Amino acid sequence: MPKRWGAGFFLFLVTGALAGCTAPPLYSYLVYENPTAFVRLEYSPWVDADDPQTWNAHPVTLSRHQIQKALRGLRVREHRSALIRWVSGMATMEPVFHEEEIELLWPRILEGLETAVPQELVTFYVSHPVNATKREVTSGGLYVTEQALHIILSNYRATYAIPPAGMIYDRRYPLLPLGPLALDILYEAEEEDLVQAKEEGLFEALFGDARSGEIVLDLSRLSMMKM
Repeated sequence: MPKRWGAGFFLFLVTGALAGCTAPPLYSYLVYENPTAFVRLEYSPWVDADDPQTWNAHPVTLSRHQIQKALRGLRVREHRSALIRWVSGMATMEPVFHEEEIELLWPRILEGLETAVPQELVTFYVSHPVNATKREVTSGGLYVTEQALHIILSNYRATYAIPPAGMIYDRRYPLLPLGPLALDILYEAEEEDLVQAKEEGLFEALFGDARSGEIVLDLSRLSMMKM
């Protein structure tokens, strides 16, 4: 089913920005938080409360095996046009998460999916300091529909300048890109039918960009894969 960002989300975003640091939290439930990472539940911007066809299949219980395989297999690659690929070839794939990030995230993501209602998704955020004024941010979200696990990658190792005052947008809006995501998001395994086609990702809806930051994985295929 198509996923579309609702106008209400943008109004909420602008209202929060105008309110400054006193704006209320934009999440519904905090699963885990430390100074450099969090996992929490947020309202799904595409959900229509009156249309169950737009709802996510939450709460849902996935196995440790499924979520670990999903996170460990995620890869990104610099997006290159056909001309650049002809001259320089394909860029090298890189893992989205370090192993310590996976160990931090997977149990909290499972808890979030088991706690979420159909109108929510699980968001994640991990960061590392670059220097005294900048940090590197990877963030996004996950949700389940039927037998499909959707993973949104909004930011990948994005460098963010910590503002001296005011709202810290990277922590408040994990689904909001801090800059253009000129990456292809892929899965390492060559399993047939593991990666599902999607009708419309969040990035197309928000930016009209064909290079969506969303990948859809078949949960039944993940269950059969070896660790």
